[in-house]
Amino acid sequence: MTNYDEAILRSGRIDPAAPFPVLHQAMRIALHDQYAAQSFHGRVVEAFGSRPPFVGVVRAKERHIAALSALCQRFGIPRPLNPFPQETSVSPSWRANCERGVAGEIANIRLCEYLLTQVGEPDARRLLQGLQAASLEHHLPAFRQAVAEAMAQERYHAARGIPPQEAYVRHGPLSDFMERALAHAGPLGMFSPLLRHSHPAMLAGMVAGGAGIYLLKNRSGRNR
Repeated sequence: MTNYDEAILRSGRIDPAAPFPVLHQAMRIALHDQYAAQSFHGRVVEAFGSRPPFVGVVRAKERHIAALSALCQRFGIPRPLNPFPQETSVSPSWRANCERGVAGEIANIRLCEYLLTQVGEPDARRLLQGLQAASLEHHLPAFRQAVAEAMAQERYHAARGIPPQEAYVRHGPLSDFMERALAHAGPLGMFSPLLRHSHPAMLAGMVAGGAGIYLLKNRSGRNR
């Protein structure tokens, strides 16, 4: 079953010839767009776990959908059907999904900008401005940072002969922390060649072992 205004929703553009008021079209377009975003981010969380920025953005999209739905109910606008749970797929690459997140937020900012040129109703305008601000000030920077971190992590693994699709395998909290730290680290003095070619799990073991020795010595010193 499809929406009666499917072409309008998919195009994201007001149709002056359509038998629906501008506000009616705009609110349905905005809600349809939020459905798509929520479904995509939710699929990434299902595939990769509750990792930022996706897990936070899913919650934000749910709030946006609730606010748009309330406004639609207030103005007697029927909410569109949500086809995206059946349509949405994600990439096996974390970086590719982060890049898609960047593109999606840019598209959302532009959509809100366009709809704001069409809508005059004050409450609808305030809601659209809020959606645009959330994307511009919070979601877009978060996804851009995620892309930068993914690129750094892939470079770090590539130096060890590990392909990009395996760059996000988890080794445990300490190993994962070491990977993130070393992926963004600059020159590390005389230890740099060793660290560049060491496996993350081995580095984590070195840190854990060193910490254990330090604690043992410290305790022995206090006992003496």
